[in-house]
Amino acid sequence: MAVTIQDVARLAGVNSSTVSRVINGKATITDETKAKVYAAMQELDYHPNSLARSLASGSSGAIGVIVDARDAEAFANEFFSRSLFAIEKEAQARGYHVIIANGAQSRGETIENLMKEHKVDGLILPPTTVRPALMKTIGQFPYVVLGTPDTMRSEACWVDNNNEQGAELAVKHLLERGYLKIAYLGGREKRGFTKRRVRGYEKNAGGQRMVLPTDGTAEEACTVAREILSAADHPDGFVCNDNLAAFGLLKACRSCGLRIPDDIGIVAFDNYPLAEYTDPPLTIVDIDTAMLGEQTAQLLFRRIKDSRIGNQQIMLSATLVARASTERVANV
Repeated sequence: MAVTIQDVARLAGVNSSTVSRVINGKATITDETKAKVYAAMQELDYHPNSLARSLASGSSGAIGVIVDARDAEAFANEFFSRSLFAIEKEAQARGYHVIIANGAQSRGETIENLMKEHKVDGLILPPTTVRPALMKTIGQFPYVVLGTPDTMRSEACWVDNNNEQGAELAVKHLLERGYLKIAYLGGREKRGFTKRRVRGYEKNAGGQRMVLPTDGTAEEACTVAREILSAADHPDGFVCNDNLAAFGLLKACRSCGLRIPDDIGIVAFDNYPLAEYTDPPLTIVDIDTAMLGEQTAQLLFRRIKDSRIGNQQIMLSATLVARASTERVANV
C-alpha cells in the first residue's frame, strides 16, 4: 500500500496539514518540526505527488528551454551543452526541473502550449523564435532569450556574449603581432553569433578583408584554407569562427609547408578544452558559455519571483587568451 501524507504525520507526531506546509514551503515552520517531518518522510520513503504540489502551490516546478533544432550551428555543439548544464545547475539549486522542447514551428505552438497548460513557470528561448507575434503571445510570462535576437533587440529580454567585441580583440591582437593580411574562416552563414563575429572582424581588418564561410566541419575548413593558402598573396593571419575551423586550418598549413606562428597566425573563438594542446597551442577568444547559461537562468528566476522585473539586455564581455599560435613578434 502506498505511503500517504497521513502516515508521515502520524510518525512525525504532527497534523497532516503541517506536513503539507513543510512540503510546499507555504508557512513558517520551526526547524525542529521540519526535521521531524523530513525524517519521517525518509524513513517511510515518502515522495510527494508533484502534480498535487503544483496545484496547491500554483507553480509547475519546471522551466522550459526551447531549442531550434533547425539551427544546427547554434544547437548541436558542445558550447550549447555547457550553457544547458549551467541552466540545469541553477534550476536544481532552486528545486526546479528543466524541460527541453523543440520550438521551431513558425507559429510557436510548442511555446504557447507550455504556457497555457502551466507546464513551466518560465521560458528560455533561442534568438530565432523572437518575432512580434510570439512576443505578443508571451506577454508578461517570464522568459529570457539565450543570445541576441536579430529582431526586437531593444524590446526583448536577453543575455548574450559579446561576439563582436571578441572578433575585434582577435583582429587587434593579430595586428599587434605583425600580421598584416587577416582573413575570417568558418561559419555556415552570416547570421546569429557568426554575423556578429564577422561584423567585429570587418570593423578592424582594414581594406584587405576576406570572409571564408564553410559548412562547419574541420574537413571543409581545411579544403577552403588550402585553396587560399596556395595563392602567392595569401593571408598571414586568420580569425577562426570556432575550433573546428582552426583544426582544419592547422592541417592546411602543414600540407602547404607553412609554419605557425612564423608564417601564419591563428586566433580561434571558444576555449575548447583541447585548444591549449594543439600544435602549436591556439590563441583563443574565450566566450564563457557556462556563464552565459548561468546568467540567463538567474535572470529568468528573478523574473519568475518578481513580476515587476521588466525586460533587460545583458552583454557579457569576451576575453582573449594568448598562446603560441600568435607568438610572432611584431616588426618594429
